[in-house]
Amino acid sequence: MSLQNIIDAQKELDARIIKEKGLEVKDLVSNTFLALKVELAEFANEGRWFKHWSNDQEPRLKTESICGCVMCEHHSIPNDKNPALEEFVDAVHFFVSIANQQGWEDVLWVYEEQLDPDEFDGDLTSWFLEMDYFLSMAYIRKFTDEEEAKCKDRLGYLNNEYCFRTAWILFLNIGMNGFGFTWEQIEAAYFKKNQINHDRQENGY
Repeated sequence: MSLQNIIDAQKELDARIIKEKGLEVKDLVSNTFLALKVELAEFANEGRWFKHWSNDQEPRLKTESICGCVMCEHHSIPNDKNPALEEFVDAVHFFVSIANQQGWEDVLWVYEEQLDPDEFDGDLTSWFLEMDYFLSMAYIRKFTDEEEAKCKDRLGYLNNEYCFRTAWILFLNIGMNGFGFTWEQIEAAYFKKNQINHDRQENGY
């Protein structure tokens, strides 16, 4: 993974937003956790797997042109927009932003075996809800000094960091093992959206 490139790019984007919006003295962690949860919900909406009430549960991995085809015959322009991936990388932005704000960058680095497809049972709803639980714990739960010492000694992280790391690993598994996104796709889509976010700042977004 070229994860460090994403971490550095997110720091640059966040620093720009803070400066241009005059947010230097504002604590943005709670807003960023909420923004992440919104993006995760939007990703789930494009994933559609949980919509048992609908006959259409296929994930939105491509969009159709106005002509109703994937390749527009009239304009010869391939339509490679991937709504689910785009929402997934929006969530990547906020995961990394939280890690940067909290000084938790180290927890973003994962072991290959933690993304082992053989360990993924395909139950997207369970994985998503567990991810959401640990993400909430990372923000809400207050731990005693004794609990913190035990967690640090046993796992190498403080409790909130460990909860955030667990949510991140679950999130990556959902995208990579559940939807088949490769890291190369995630990285490319991240930097494409990162540039859009910079452009938005220039245009008074």
